Amino acid sequence: MNWRIEHLGKIGSTSDAVQGRARAGEPEGLVLVAAVQTAGRGRGDNVWESPPGGLWFSLLLRPRLDAADADLLSRMVPVALHPVLDRYVPTKIKPPNDLVTRGLKYGGVLVETELRGGKLVYAVAGVGLDVNFERERFPGELARTATTILSETGRQHPLDTLLGELLASLAEAYGTLERDPNEIADRYLALLALHGTGV
Repeated sequence: MNWRIEHLGKIGSTSDAVQGRARAGEPEGLVLVAAVQTAGRGRGDNVWESPPGGLWFSLLLRPRLDAADADLLSRMVPVALHPVLDRYVPTKIKPPNDLVTRGLKYGGVLVETELRGGKLVYAVAGVGLDVNFERERFPGELARTATTILSETGRQHPLDTLLGELLASLAEAYGTLERDPNEIADRYLALLALHGTGV
């Protein structure tokens, strides 16, 4: 996979921007990275706080998958992120797509797909990671249930380095998905944090 990375300043949603490019025929491999998102979202249209210091990016994929297998992409992305993030903080996947450490959420994945005629036309994978800001900046309940890599490690981390590591792992997992979808499903199950056990 040859990723084409574009860095943006403030944007509503990187996923919305990638979807617009996808509908216009953009080839897979596009990655949009924002310094700040004003309309980031999680599952169910939940607002995703996206302040400066986080890693907010979305990427475009056009996998050779039937529509029935599209949900495997929602497993592949956190599986790919895990080995990199686990080197920063002990990480598990909280179903379906949250990244947690010590039972506290610090990242999430949202995969949105376009289906046509029983085929998957494209997928946009949005990733949000709370990296270089303190967890105290979270409002209300989030301050008790969420954390950041800075708060867990006591130091800041270069976002470009982290992004490069994540994209390399995503390329590897994407190849695995197309060769052996069952391996991705098995790896996903092995990484789950179940019943509040945390990490």
